[in-house]
Order: sequence, then C-alpha cells, then structure tokens
Amino acid sequence: MHVHITVVTAAPRINPPSQPHIRVKPGGNIRFDCEALGEPKPKILWILPTNDVIAASNERYLMHVNGSLDIRDVKPTDAGDYVKFIDCKAEGDPTPSITWIMPDNIFLTAPYFGSRINVHRNGTLEIHNVRPTDTGEFICLARNDGGEAVMVVQLEVSRMLQRPIFKNPFNERVVSRFGKNVILNCSADGNPLPEIMWILPNGTRLTGRPNTGSHHQEHSDGTLTIFNPRKEDAGKYRCGAKNSLGYIEKLIILEIGQKPYILTRPRGIIRSVSGEPLYLHCLSDGSPRPRIYWTIPGENGTLVVHDTTLHDRGNYVCRARNEAGEEETKLLTSFLFFFL
Repeated sequence: MHVHITVVTAAPRINPPSQPHIRVKPGGNIRFDCEALGEPKPKILWILPTNDVIAASNERYLMHVNGSLDIRDVKPTDAGDYVKFIDCKAEGDPTPSITWIMPDNIFLTAPYFGSRINVHRNGTLEIHNVRPTDTGEFICLARNDGGEAVMVVQLEVSRMLQRPIFKNPFNERVVSRFGKNVILNCSADGNPLPEIMWILPNGTRLTGRPNTGSHHQEHSDGTLTIFNPRKEDAGKYRCGAKNSLGYIEKLIILEIGQKPYILTRPRGIIRSVSGEPLYLHCLSDGSPRPRIYWTIPGENGTLVVHDTTLHDRGNYVCRARNEAGEEETKLLTSFLFFFL
C-alpha cells in the first residue's frame, strides 16, 4: 500500500484584493491579482464565470508566476465573478478516495458539486463567495483498501477592504437635560477600522488625546461623552469616519432641554355648578415645548367636560411631557347642585 498526501506546514491563505470590482471597456486588457501565502507554496488556479478552469497561459489568458491573471481583448462575455481555489492532492495504489470533513462535521466525498461548495475529482475543495463564517478547520481524508491519511487545513478568512459605514447612517437629534451626562454615538465599521473624529459646534476639532480642561471625552467605540452639559454645549456636532478607502460624515444636533414645569397649580378644590361647562387650566413651560396629557377620573382621553354631573367629580391629572422629562399636577373638583 502506498499513500502520499502533501503535508501543509502553513495553511494556504489568499489576501483580499485591493479592487474586488473592476470595470473595463470591451477590447481592453485587464489584470487580476491573486496573492496566496502558504508552505509549500500554493498552486493558483482561476475559474472563469463560464466555469472553465485556467491553470496555465494561453492566447487570451496569461498566468503570472505570482498568481496574477491577465485577460487580453476583453469581451462582454468575460464579465462575472472570478474564483480562486487551491489544490489538495492525494496519491496511492489503489487510487484513494477523497473526503472533506467540514467544520460543522459534514462529510463531502469527491466528486461533489453544491450551490456554493464543490469537491472536484482531483480532491480540490472549492468555496464560492467565501465568508468570515467559513473560518475553521477543514480535514482532507484520503482512504483506500490499505489505509488512510489525513491533512488538516486551518482556513482563516480575511475581511475584504471596506469603506467606512456608520452603524446608524442618519443624522440625529438628541435632547438632554442641563447637568445630565449625554453620549453622542458615531460608531462606524470598515476595514481598516476607521478613525473617528469630532468637530464641536464652535468649530473646535477634538484630537482624541485626553484634555484635563475639557468636559468632552472621546471613546474608542466612536462615542463622545459630554459631562455636565451646559446651554453653550447645544448645537451641531459633526463626526467623521476615515480609513484608507474613504471618508464619511454625519450630523448630530444636540439640544439641552429643560424639564417641563407646570405654571398653573390650584390651591384647593375647584368648584363648579352641575350642568355647566367645566374649565380646567394647565399651562406649562419647558424646552422643547412640552405636550399636555390629561387623565380623567375613570378614563383616559382628551379633556372635554360638558353638562357636568355628579360622576364628573374627582381627581383630574395634568401631565406635561417632553424629551427632557415629565411633570404632573392634580386638580380636585367638586360640584354644586340646585333643585327646583
């Protein structure tokens, strides 16, 4: 029995391309780069959108030693996804069968052709649209009547280069109270991880370095804390996210609000004549301007009291509410009845 399998001392790893999407006019020439690292040095093959495999140069396709692929006289039919894959070969007498054991313990025996994963007759494992979730341990099992041999490949999927993108891409309006710490969020994703920068309403650019005289503190997650905010802290905050691929910016408007304050407070029981309209006044102030809510004895709703009766007496609650808080007052009512 003779079984031979290539021993991989450093699992193959393909570096993500700097240009994952390329445009070219018909008749032009184009080059795709494919940098693969590993020990022994990996063999690079290209699979075209037509599923044809390019392993060597020909009249239209030129394979470079470093794995790059040149296409001459580009045609519209050349458009599509170009997939790279790396060989895994086993030899033996009799010829061994090849089975790949996936990280989720699924067994795929060559030949196997799925929607995203293929195992070719020569044992090569091909994964389309590689994702970070594909990272894991892949086991190649070569087996014949004389025994078996195993190769373990640790696949590490690197993230593609990505322009900055905000986790919340929309401009925001934030309301905070006087003296209450507030956090503004400018978190962003990207590869490389973007640098976050802040510009205050007065035009001051924060440097990211600690400043003992400032009540602003930047955090590594892209947030900005304003300690004990004052009226002059209100305004438009611009935050930007920048990496080697681009720059984006958004606006956060901070309003320093005042909790509602009810101006009209009755000093005792409000008396009215049964059958007459009842007027209950509730004036308030605050920033932003508060909305008024009434709670009527026995039910909730808009305050409309016509033709009052004995059942309308009780506690009426007026609530003034805005983004900075809430305040309420109670009004106790009583009615006089006249009998003819």
